[in-house]
Amino acid sequence: MHVDGKNPKENCGLGVAPNTIGFYGAFAFSLETATTVGYGLPNSVNGFFEGCPSLQVAIYFQMLVSMFFNAFLLSFIFARVARSESRAAQVLFSDKAIINREILPNGIKRYMLSTRIYDADSMFPLVEAHVRFYAVKHRSMHAEENRDVRHPLKMEAMRVSMPNDDLGAVLYTSIPTCATHHIDYHSPLQPPLKRRLGPEDGRVMRDTGFVVDSCGLDLRENDSYTGGQDGLRCVICGETYGTVANLVQHIRYNQHTEKHDDVPVLGSHQELDVETLFKEKSTCSISRGNFGAAAKEISDRNGSKDARIDIDKPSPPWYDEYQQYIRESNIEIICVMEAIDPITSGTFQAIQSYTIEDIDFDVDFAPCVLADNDEGRKNVGWLKKLIVGRSAVGRSIKVDLDSFHNTVKHDEG
Repeated sequence: MHVDGKNPKENCGLGVAPNTIGFYGAFAFSLETATTVGYGLPNSVNGFFEGCPSLQVAIYFQMLVSMFFNAFLLSFIFARVARSESRAAQVLFSDKAIINREILPNGIKRYMLSTRIYDADSMFPLVEAHVRFYAVKHRSMHAEENRDVRHPLKMEAMRVSMPNDDLGAVLYTSIPTCATHHIDYHSPLQPPLKRRLGPEDGRVMRDTGFVVDSCGLDLRENDSYTGGQDGLRCVICGETYGTVANLVQHIRYNQHTEKHDDVPVLGSHQELDVETLFKEKSTCSISRGNFGAAAKEISDRNGSKDARIDIDKPSPPWYDEYQQYIRESNIEIICVMEAIDPITSGTFQAIQSYTIEDIDFDVDFAPCVLADNDEGRKNVGWLKKLIVGRSAVGRSIKVDLDSFHNTVKHDEG
């Protein structure tokens, strides 16, 4: 209406001469332009409007605004529909994390932290699901007397042993799956006293010079066992090794050759006392009730005679030191699972945290998967069977969600 009535000398052809176009006609013409419906032009005017350049400019900008509006509306609707944050609610974490130990054939004890993860919507498996662990040390910041005190919050990454984080820690969550962290010499969950005893559950002391410094990197002992990295070095020649057994074999071999070649003892491998420096297997448990054994071992290596052992006091459980350290340091373990929703192709995170009250020791997760022997699906129509279920009758499984969170006593045998 404004363009048609601004210059009476220009005949835009929208209205019946000598009148300009009215409101209802202008509204209909604007609606046709924005939606590109194309019912027709007012008064059979030429569609290119050669005699009215100002109207051409107005139509140009209206169509440009209309295209931007359609693009914004489509992207806004897609962004709202494709949000995958709600998909995280279908990922289940076990109510409890567990810490147990296993004894290797060479006598070394390994301590493992595990949690169980399951995607309840198993009909549409998650894509590229992977898991991470973090340890947050709150210390005493939540105490009543420290309410207004500023505390440094320390978060440390925890390496994932199973599934292997060197391969991306990828999970298949359509069945209940365990994610495991090895509490080793480099783990933030390792009590300080056990850390001072060194790797491989204390087979070689940290301050002997044989242990390679991690230099602030997040390492794990598993890589040393499999040749992925060398965590030990010989203080005489500097040769590095992954395990204590290889280091001891290296020292003994060089002692024989040096003795045969009459090499001076001073500065050679012959001055190393293997029996004193290395233990064949770990035999001490550092805890409140069994601290005497550890103190005696440390003092024997340092030449002290002041250590006392209370042989009448029963030894506490092996996990007492871990339980005490996690409680005193107020450690919160955060488990983060990231995946891609196959429906919306959006990435989401599912997060679960565990404190000392949520950790069970010396237990395993209870079995929770059973066979689906329901014969009723044989009589289901082919269309419903195609939409609802894709597994073959007699070969599908069911997950007992009540048992999913249960634990059973760990059988070390």
